[in-house]
Amino acid sequence: MFEFPKIMIASMHRTGHHAIAIWLMHQQLGIPYFQLKTITQWLFYLETQQGISFLLNNPLVRDENQHPDKANVSQIMKDYCEANSTNLIIGTHEQHSLKDVVWSCGTSDVFAVNTKLVVVLRDFKNWIASCIKMAGRDGKRYDSIINDNKINLYKDHCKFFFEPNGIEYVLFNQWFTSEEYRRDLAARLDLDFTDAAIDQGSPFGGGSSFDKMEYLKSASMMKVNDRYSQMENHPVYKKIIQDNQEILEMSNEIFADAD
Repeated sequence: MFEFPKIMIASMHRTGHHAIAIWLMHQQLGIPYFQLKTITQWLFYLETQQGISFLLNNPLVRDENQHPDKANVSQIMKDYCEANSTNLIIGTHEQHSLKDVVWSCGTSDVFAVNTKLVVVLRDFKNWIASCIKMAGRDGKRYDSIINDNKINLYKDHCKFFFEPNGIEYVLFNQWFTSEEYRRDLAARLDLDFTDAAIDQGSPFGGGSSFDKMEYLKSASMMKVNDRYSQMENHPVYKKIIQDNQEILEMSNEIFADAD
């Protein structure tokens, strides 16, 4: 059933990957605006001229915090449409090493074949700032949201950027600000550029760390690329930046042309 092209998005939390996943779903012929529909809390669909497309939020993770029906994802999609009417599946896999993402895809009956691995990166300073802000917003310990393990996973996601070897990297900063970058990205992924849903924010994870749901339908108005400026005097932010100069330099090199 699932031999047509698929996209698996690997990312860390607070990188903007959900907004990018939603946008990618809408880069198809005949889709002029946001029209994603809900099947379950983690499974969504879009009706297009070519058939039905599915968006799966973290479908391959199996633990006590996940919805139990994720184990039945194949059957749920089969129940929703005939095999020949499905034309695209996009999944996300968060907070795991790239090796683990590839392994999880390889053991999945949905993502084992014809799957393009996409890695979403956000620059280190804004990513750290958003993680710290979310912890404060949600009343959580800072080290439960951002810690050495998460920082090492961020580094792992960056490591193949200059020699991607089949991995498609998406830089959130450039994606957010540049229509030309988005148009090129759609072409690289064999999608049809419409720029539909570019203003649709993500409802996952409580929305924006800084703006929550305020810009849910006007996401392009957010100042996402200078979040760090609001956190530069925060003691946790300052310590993380000071202790991770190597990763900061790597990020600065990757995002050298970001606006």
